[in-house]
This record gives sequence, structure tokens and C-alpha cells, in this order.
Amino acid sequence: MKTVGIIAGAGRVPVAGVRAARARGWRVFAVPVAGDRAPAAAHQAPPPDDPLCVALAEAGAECQPMAAGEYARIVAAMLERGVQELYVMGKLPKTFLYSDRLDGSAREVLAAGTGRGDHALIEAFVADLARRGLTVRPQWELLAEFIVPCGFAVGRPLTPQEEADVRYGYRVARLLADEVDAGQTVVVKNGIVLAIEAAEGTDAAIRRGGQLGGPGAVVVKVKGRHGLAFELPAIGEETIAALAGVRAGVLAVEGARTLLLLEPDAVRRQVEELGIALVAVAGDEPR
Repeated sequence: MKTVGIIAGAGRVPVAGVRAARARGWRVFAVPVAGDRAPAAAHQAPPPDDPLCVALAEAGAECQPMAAGEYARIVAAMLERGVQELYVMGKLPKTFLYSDRLDGSAREVLAAGTGRGDHALIEAFVADLARRGLTVRPQWELLAEFIVPCGFAVGRPLTPQEEADVRYGYRVARLLADEVDAGQTVVVKNGIVLAIEAAEGTDAAIRRGGQLGGPGAVVVKVKGRHGLAFELPAIGEETIAALAGVRAGVLAVEGARTLLLLEPDAVRRQVEELGIALVAVAGDEPR
């Protein structure tokens, strides 16, 4: 029986991946490196009773928590179990890459990297894993049912100003993702950019932008052209909670390039209760 590996960050994506792989009849060896109970740390593995570890095991994976910085140990464990293909799923804070607790193998990969930006780092590790005999597979192979289709829209209609802010935010977000490679989320209100995602992540950027601009902000999240094969941005309960916390008005995501990890009925109910709009922007829309 085929065994696939999952390097699991926080959130629901890794659990959904395990279930999909098990449905195909595959064994799954999962290494949680960022638990749902506490932020990821390069030197500390999540405890076995962390909710993420428990959920991965309940979904049918063999689960061995490790610290994110134990790169050589993670690779060795995968190879020992016969893993040849693996998926990287879930939230992995970029800040752990700058820790002095990374092992020697991880530091060598970072030192050898020739590019700048988030995906240059990702691609450096993907290339190194391939040299070690591990192929990183695209998330959409397992998670196609969660991909937001182009034209998707729930909640109330957009106002003309919100439509303009979505178009503007999309242009800025694609520039940020495609050219700068530094983030995927932009918060806009009345034609003014309030926040641009950096290392803090999507939900923190939403909170920062909402606090600056007040209720009614427009949040635009894109994937862009980098690294589509390996990871996709995801919208889940935490993102909806961040929107609610700042009383945002709109969440626009890039169609066919974003995961929505909520049941459709639950999404409709939540956005209607919050009085917001959730729309998918065409991924090939001109910038």
C-alpha cells in the first residue's frame, strides 16, 4: 500500500488532506510541526495531545510531532516509512525560518537559496527534498472539492464603492504576490490601502487593517502566479472570525486558487449573519 507524507502546519487543511488520502486507500505519515494550541516554534514540537495531533490521528494518519527546525529528522522519518511523495499543508509562520534553532540541514538550504521572497524559500526546500528522494505534490490533488470556483458569491450584493475597492485591492494584491512575493492579502477602504500582509499572516493583517479603517473594509486575498503547485491560500473559521472582529464588509478571494474549508451552508449562514459579502475574483482578470 502506498504511503504518503504530510508535513502539517496549523489549521484544518492537513486534516482534510489526511481524510482525502485515506479515501484513496493510502497510508499517511503526518508530522505536525505547528500545533493548533500554540504558535509554531522552530525548536519545539507540538505535544501529542494538541488538537491538531489528535485530529490527524483520528482522521487515520500515523502521527509523529516534531519541531519545525528538525528538518533532517523529518526527512529521515519520511524515508524510513517508505514515503516518496509528500504534501505540505497548513499554516507555517514564516518567522520560524529566522530562528537560530534550525538544524544544520535547514540552514544549508537557506544559505544556498538564490532568490528573494516567500516562494523562493519554499522552492529551495522543495528542490532539496527532491534531491533527498521526496517529491512535494500539489495540494489540489487531494483538496479539489474545497477549491472556490470562479464566479462564487454568497452574502449581500456589493455596493459600487466595494466593487471598485475589490478591483483595486486585487491589482495591489496581485502585484504584491507576483512581483514582490511578500504576501497575499490586502485590506482596502474607499480606495485607500489600509494593510498589506507581511510575515504576520492573513488574519493578523485583516485585524490590523480593520482597526485602522473601521467597519466596512474590503479584504482581498489572492494566490498569484508563484508556487501554485505546492500550496494554496485557505479560508476557514479563523479568517471569518477575523472579519467579524473588525466588522469587515467584503472578502474577495482568487477563484480556482483558494481553498474554502467550510461547508457551503455554513458559509452562507455566517456571511448572512455578519452582513458581509464573500466573492471570488477571476484569477485571469487583467491587472
